[in-house]
Amino acid sequence: MASPILRQGLPNESLWDFLGDMLMPVLQLLSPRELHVLSLVSKVSRATCEPLLYSSIEWTWLEDRPPPITAFIRTILRRPELAAHVRSVSLLGDSFIPYDHDRDTVPPRIDISALDYEHAVKAVESTRVDFALLPMKLLWRDQMHQGAMDTLVTLLLSQLHNIRTLVLGPIFTFETGLLLQLFHAAVFRQAKFELPTYQHLRVLCLNFDGKQGLGIYSLGSTDLQPWFYLPAIQEFSLVSSMPLTWDKIAMHTPTSSLLTTLHLTAVQPEHLGQILSMTPALKNLSYNWYYRSGVHLGRPEEGSVWVNLDAIGLALSHVRDTLEELVVTGRVILEEDYEYDFIKFEGNLSRMANLDHLKILQIPLPFLTGDFHARGAFAEEKMFPPNLKSLRVTDDVLLAWPWKDGWNDNAVSSALQRWYVLHRPAHSLSSISMEIWSIFNLDRPRTCADRVDTQYACDERGGQTLDSRVKKRAISVSVKISGSRSFGRRSAITSPAYEIHVVAQRRL
Repeated sequence: MASPILRQGLPNESLWDFLGDMLMPVLQLLSPRELHVLSLVSKVSRATCEPLLYSSIEWTWLEDRPPPITAFIRTILRRPELAAHVRSVSLLGDSFIPYDHDRDTVPPRIDISALDYEHAVKAVESTRVDFALLPMKLLWRDQMHQGAMDTLVTLLLSQLHNIRTLVLGPIFTFETGLLLQLFHAAVFRQAKFELPTYQHLRVLCLNFDGKQGLGIYSLGSTDLQPWFYLPAIQEFSLVSSMPLTWDKIAMHTPTSSLLTTLHLTAVQPEHLGQILSMTPALKNLSYNWYYRSGVHLGRPEEGSVWVNLDAIGLALSHVRDTLEELVVTGRVILEEDYEYDFIKFEGNLSRMANLDHLKILQIPLPFLTGDFHARGAFAEEKMFPPNLKSLRVTDDVLLAWPWKDGWNDNAVSSALQRWYVLHRPAHSLSSISMEIWSIFNLDRPRTCADRVDTQYACDERGGQTLDSRVKKRAISVSVKISGSRSFGRRSAITSPAYEIHVVAQRRL
């Protein structure tokens, strides 16, 4: 036993009390493993560390290591107060998905020995959702007993009342029948069930890429509807190339939507309008057009990939009164067995001029030009909205395009300058930038001592010659409005009021 003299030298306050307001910033610097060790020190440290330990859940489903979802569910069912700490859930992984045309993939079942099965069943029954009742009850119990991930994710999310961010990767969205019923019940018939209202869920990401190109699968309007009606949703990311089947019964647009940011990937242009019709308050839209050869995406028999620009323009009319930023990107993956695939654009984006509130636009060059003719590029007088401030033109899908002679850096920049000068009174642009890969037929081998045009291709070989006859490089065209009365670019046309700077840029 310590003497009174020794006890007098001991502090009267614990380390937690001593740190005071600095405690949480210090704990936030620790790794989950360190927090776990610290939580075992005392009851006080446990109560302090557990909110940080359980605030963010991120699992990746690997072939040799399934996520510890069953053990986690067992824990939060025994101690429901821990579920209240969860703010973010990210369930990732696609390692079981072979991206072949004729695949028939079903995610593997996982071991549920760590789960208190009877306790889990009672937790589901307490929600009183339809799938927990007969005859659906027997089917649901069988799926849980087999270790179906859909049942486990549904049970997990039914316990999380304070979740703010939800990310579901391809392998976790391959089977979502029960999960969709859960959110339908929570959003549309909350009064009947014992479920979270998800009033804090602000960020949502759903990746249905696991079903990409499979004709037997489709997303219906009833599958998408509950996500748009979440009471606090602000940012929604959707990845899906599946056909959308819109019910004949019209879906009512949310009247007080907080959804202002939407990211869409691989959604076909003809379905874009149906989705945008559900976003009355949308301000930021990112649309990533995507094509992968070897996967059936409604490709015409002749082998061409058609991009319907008219459909995209018509879809944008749903957000003409709110949209402020539009980012269009594109990606094409052409496999060797499909060497005859090529892209054809249909129509134009002239309807984009009706987006009265649009201020920022990023778009691939082919989406602007439609037909790839150098002389006609950017010739549409009413291509851009009147209040557009910033334009960035990219080279997405450009190299997958049937390349035409005459398209080089001079043609691209000249076409942009021509449009800018001719239509300056119709817009309020203050910034234009362009990054384009150009292809050049070189008459002779070049060295690193040559012009900046080919410097990007020089590597650790130093001054050795580059003997390839076709080189690629990136150019960047930066347009800045100033008081100058001439173009800063060499060999550029003159203008009475604007200055354009063209800068060669390395891009490896």
